[in-house]
Amino acid sequence: MLFFLQKKGEKTMKAKYNWGEVNWVNQDIIIAKQLGCSKQRVNQKRKELGKDPSPYFHKRDFPTLSKILGLNTENMNLDEISVQMGCSSIYVRNILDQYKKPYIFVDGRKGGKYEWDKADWTKTDKEVAFTLGVPNKATVTQHRKRLGIVKQRVTRYVKEKNVCSWENKRVNV
Repeated sequence: MLFFLQKKGEKTMKAKYNWGEVNWVNQDIIIAKQLGCSKQRVNQKRKELGKDPSPYFHKRDFPTLSKILGLNTENMNLDEISVQMGCSSIYVRNILDQYKKPYIFVDGRKGGKYEWDKADWTKTDKEVAFTLGVPNKATVTQHRKRLGIVKQRVTRYVKEKNVCSWENKRVNV
């Protein structure tokens, strides 16, 4: 509690708003109208006091939130839910994670641009690049190294045919 020394005849400075009696369950705009201040000031004070964010902060939050929470999302991915709700997949994911609702997570990074599982690694990089439609054979070489497939030159000469053979060996990393 703060006490101020005051001379006779001086006016004391009082708090403009009684923040202790505010019902923080309401939206910032409703609190602002009750107190007669701006909603930005209410939001600022909410953060200063460490209160939870204003409910229904986004303009479409309440209707969308209730629709998402009422939806059976177990057999749906984020894109399907976001198209059905008419909002972004990031917004849907935040809500589902916050309320711990299950959904199918599709990791878009796994697929990649080329179908590497169809590659025949016994062929040369140029041949693999041609079959997969990769414009540069260096990309195939890089992917081969990531998978741990090392192309080694084996200088085995067959005495009868006098031919040098190449082998691809998978190295366990």
